[in-house]
Order: sequence, then C-alpha cells, then structure tokens
Amino acid sequence: MDLLTAYQEQQFPRIYKAVQRAHRNAPGFRARMEAAGLRPRDLRTPADLSRLPVLRKDDLLQRQQADPPFGGMLMVPIEHLRRIFQSPGPLYEPELGVPDPWRWAPALRAAGFEPGDRVLIAFSYHLTPAGAMFEEALKVLGCPAVPGGIGQQDLQLQALRALGITAYIGLPSYLYNLLERARAAGWDPQRDLKLRKAFVTAEPLPPSLRQDLQHFGLTVRQGYGTAESGCLGYECEHEDGLHVPEDAYVELCDPQTGEPVPSGEIGEIVVTLFHPAYALIRFGTGDLSRWSLEPCACGRPTPRLMGILGRVGEAVKVRGMFLHPRQMEAVFARFPEVQAYQAIVDREAHVDRLTFRVVLRGSPVDTESIRARLQEAIREGLRFQAEVIFIPPEELPPESPRLVDLRRWE
Repeated sequence: MDLLTAYQEQQFPRIYKAVQRAHRNAPGFRARMEAAGLRPRDLRTPADLSRLPVLRKDDLLQRQQADPPFGGMLMVPIEHLRRIFQSPGPLYEPELGVPDPWRWAPALRAAGFEPGDRVLIAFSYHLTPAGAMFEEALKVLGCPAVPGGIGQQDLQLQALRALGITAYIGLPSYLYNLLERARAAGWDPQRDLKLRKAFVTAEPLPPSLRQDLQHFGLTVRQGYGTAESGCLGYECEHEDGLHVPEDAYVELCDPQTGEPVPSGEIGEIVVTLFHPAYALIRFGTGDLSRWSLEPCACGRPTPRLMGILGRVGEAVKVRGMFLHPRQMEAVFARFPEVQAYQAIVDREAHVDRLTFRVVLRGSPVDTESIRARLQEAIREGLRFQAEVIFIPPEELPPESPRLVDLRRWE
C-alpha cells in the first residue's frame, strides 16, 4: 500500500465522523449535502468524499453573506468562541477556546522550536488570524511570544536585542528586511542577536532567499496554511516538501471536476477539517501542488506537498495576503476621475512591491490630491501600501489585464 492510500484509509474514520457531526449540527453543511443528493451513510470509502462538490472561497463568502456570520456552518453557540476573525472578502473565521486551535504546534516543533524559546511574531494582530493563531501554538510549546506585527522595525530590533529573542515567525521577506536593517545600523546579527531559528509562511521561500537568511546564521523552515483552515503542511529537518498534518485531511483535486488527481499530477489543495465547531469540509484553498509519495527519512507517516505551484483563478498573494481583481474594482469604482488602471506586482531585494498604473479622465489640475486619496483608499480597501503612478491612455490599451504578476521565484 502506497503512502497516499495508507493516509486516506487512516483518515477516513475521522472524515466520516466529521461529516456526521456537521450534517447533524450545521444547517449550511446539511444544505450542501442535500444539494449533492448525499447523506452521511453514502460515504463508504475515501473516494466517496469526492461526490460532495468543493466549497470555493467565493461560495463561502456568498453563504456567509446570505446567512451571517458563518453561513450556517458553526456547530456551537457563538458565545462559545474565543475569537472571531475577519479576512479580506470579508470572510469570518471562528476560533474555539481549545489549546492550539489552528494546529500549528507540530509544525513549530518540527522547525526546532523548544520550550523557553522567545519568539517574535511578525504577523498582523488586527482582524486577521495569523498573529493570534501562532501565539496559541506557542502557548502549547511553552514559548513566550512578542506580538510584533508588521512595521515599527526599529522597535522590533530593539526588542530582539533586549529580550534575547531566539526565534521568529512571519514572512521570510520581512525577516530578511529586518536583518538587513540591523546590519545597516551597524549590527552584526550573528554576534549581537540570539536569533537562530525561523518559521516562515504566507509567501514563497525561494532557494535564494533561504540561502540569504541562512547567511545570518538561521535555520529556516517553512509551512503552509490558510486563514480558514490553519496548518496544512510543514517542513521537517530534511526540507523536502511539506508534511500534511495528521489532524486534518488534505486532497489534491482537479479544479474543474473536484475529483482527486492521479499521483504526481498538479491539483488544487482541498481540505477537510475535523473541527468540533466549524463545518469546513472539502474546502478549496485555490492553491496548487502535487504529492511526493516517497517516504521521508524523518519517519513521519504522512505524504508531502511539493510546494505551492500556482493559484486557481485570478487572485495573487502579495506580502502574505490575497489581492483579487474584484476587490480592486470596488476601490476604483469610487473614483470617477479614473478612466483605467492596472496593478503590477514585482519584487525587489526579496520584498513584494505593488504599483498601480492609473489613467485619469481629462486633465485634472490637482493630481497629487487624487494620488493621495487613491493611496488611502487602497490602504483602507485592500490593506496594501502601494505606489500610484499616472500614465497616458496609450500606455494602457483596453485589452490590458487588470492584474500583472512579474515576480520570479528563484
């Protein structure tokens, strides 16, 4: 029996229990089952799960809007939740008051995090779950957390030194920028800081960036997850793919049919959670990967995802957050002065850069005022800092794409 088949059969009893519980307690999930002509007893093998259509992010958003706040998929009274998060969309994610609810502790252990490590978390603590989800995992490990968030890097550098911080969680590009800032200030990061390990996620970790971070004396491991589902994969010490967790079920499926793809082919990452409070079953993340079925030398029994190999649809991830053309339309629709626009995503010194090329109607007098209002609207509506440049109409033909990604992950 190959590794993937063994994983599927091992997980099936938990899948079936999750489907039964959700069908009984979540009216939104029960409606999904009924629309597919299914009852829990119709699921007899792991392959039968594919009879339930994949739940897309757009579907989840529509369900939450029609039946707020969780689309009929919450299985406990809302008062039983510890936190409720809001991600771009907006989508709402519940956090139950249990240890490590987003299941990142095994990933951090695999990255070498140990009791007593002092950890800087450089993810946002504002509305979105990333900062809090990792802090909950650190509580389980016995590691004090410094909630750094994004920005105020000079203060974060002071904290790194004064508190003897040994580990980092956040974007790899942000860590590189932070250490370069330390070096520009005259510090030797290996001599003046105790930082020795990092767990990075939410954006690609190309080999060149990993090597640059290792030159600072760091061990760098990466993971993969989403705001809706928490941990879905992590590296071990062999750094050869992402072990899927044992406390969730991960499939790779054809984005058109929802059927699992044959071994070795690229498919969309689709997750079923064994969540006691939230019926997130066959949720399509929109990310693409393929399986490695060779046993890992570390001995972990789960198959591995061989990185994130692209996206389904139009959205792209910039600085760890999704940017979608429809979100941009909502922002620019508020500006009658704008005739056309295009978003350009590129990358310099391992840091994503977002630029909007904008064509204005007529010849407005106060372009700097328009630029300032556009940048503020982008910051508020899209949650991105972006440069706005004005261009003549001939530089942006009508058939031009709204979103262009020029990044190369090398």
